[in-house]
Amino acid sequence: MGILSRLVSSVKRVVSTAVKTVSSTLNAVKETAAKTISWMADKAESFVGSVKNIWSKVKPVISNVIRPVIQKAANIAEKVLPQFRWISGALHALDKALGVLVEWDKSELAKKISNAIEWAINRAKNLRGLYLTPEEMQQASEYEDVLNEAGEQVRGEAADAINLAKLITAYAQLSTRIKNVLDTIQINDFEHYLRLRASQKLLKDTEKSLTETQDISSINKDDLFLLEMGNELLKPNPQISDEMTLRLNNIVMRRFGQKLIPFVFEEMIMAWGYNLQDMESEWKSLNEKISKEQVLLRRLQIGKKLDDLEEDELIMLHELEIKIPGKQIEIEEKRKRTNEMRNYIFAAEGFLQMLEKEQEDFVGQEYLMADSNTVGMIIIECAQFGKRWEDLTHDEQCLIIDFANIFEMDSRERTKKLVEVVA
Repeated sequence: MGILSRLVSSVKRVVSTAVKTVSSTLNAVKETAAKTISWMADKAESFVGSVKNIWSKVKPVISNVIRPVIQKAANIAEKVLPQFRWISGALHALDKALGVLVEWDKSELAKKISNAIEWAINRAKNLRGLYLTPEEMQQASEYEDVLNEAGEQVRGEAADAINLAKLITAYAQLSTRIKNVLDTIQINDFEHYLRLRASQKLLKDTEKSLTETQDISSINKDDLFLLEMGNELLKPNPQISDEMTLRLNNIVMRRFGQKLIPFVFEEMIMAWGYNLQDMESEWKSLNEKISKEQVLLRRLQIGKKLDDLEEDELIMLHELEIKIPGKQIEIEEKRKRTNEMRNYIFAAEGFLQMLEKEQEDFVGQEYLMADSNTVGMIIIECAQFGKRWEDLTHDEQCLIIDFANIFEMDSRERTKKLVEVVA
């Protein structure tokens, strides 16, 4: 599955060797759960339908995440500066940084740094300047190189000022890349979707840092690393090493209270759940409509037997007798498809919880570990060999249904977070 499959493999390799308190049984369960989730994402269209269809439903919701960082800090553009206490500190630290570099006879680098930090601070002040043009994106990339070079030359407050400028520069680039995806690029697979959503959440965390921090010294290398990862994830072919994956996993645990794999893959389940709600609503609406038409059909049929229909009612009766059988077939297909979706989505919630939970969380529910292993292997087989729901045995279907039923409420609660994340 490309980068996400590599993330799963990296986390399993590095974390499983580091965690000695987890039983071999739970390790096996987590491995199967991770593999199942990865397979489901990779083969999602055979399980839950076209990613383009789901993207069209989810996009209007997640597009709301793109908001200027300053929007939270000030309602009036002219009063932005006082709201950001770190800006004056950054300017003070910048003076120190430039002074140091000039003393070292690096005045040319000092001039470049001055331009880069001034550009970054202006972007932070300008409500409309956060999304960059292609030319500005190129400029931001060049400033990023300058700031990286400068970061190797200075320490203390000066380094803090440079880190802040790097953070704003990376933030502007990532917010622009996300906006470009939402505005102009069609999501063609679930991997792309999950990379986008992970980048959005990392962007939001940085937004929080920028709007809540009181001084520049609180901006650290983890903040910069998260944006670097967000920008990397949105590249056509991301390059993320095992070391980067482990670091990201550790930061995500501290910042979000989640392990990396659930942090990434829960977005898939939320999107599927959102699509399921739409399918359930559509099926309910069609069912209610045909029920009314069936009541009318029965009334007209009785009227015909009693020879009590007008000409227009006879025409209506004929149309309904032709229309309703086809509609019943369509509605039954929608019901079956919706139920299949329901089973796979709620089961996926179960697998995600296997990854999120620890040994003590299964006390009294040890059977769930065995069930998840069995259900996971069935679904992997479906994904690997293209088996459809109707190809499964009755016992296999029942296993998935029973497992899914346990996690239905949790899945529906998680789906609500799709809106909460962007609120």
